[in-house]
Amino acid sequence: MRIFIVAAALSVLAGCSALGPSDKQALVSTCIEKGEAEATCTCVATALEVNLPPELFKKVAQAAGREKQDMVEYMSTLPVEDLLAFSAVTNDLEVCGNAAATGG
Repeated sequence: MRIFIVAAALSVLAGCSALGPSDKQALVSTCIEKGEAEATCTCVATALEVNLPPELFKKVAQAAGREKQDMVEYMSTLPVEDLLAFSAVTNDLEVCGNAAATGG
């Protein structure tokens, strides 16, 4: 279930151009382009940036933001150690999703 939540949150972030000055800003822009609220997008991007190792965050930002990869497919290619790193993000992503669902 948690992998699905991570994949769903990341899929919201797919589709960014390389115009953003930072990885986090690229993720936020992509998320907003997908129709999500700016606060939700910022929450998700911050959760990824804070909880993932810097090199994995950069890879995710590249895949989700700049290469427009399908995140479910992208995550299926990650080595186990990278997938395990996402366990540190799931609680924060759930908080982002819950805040969006309740308007908070």
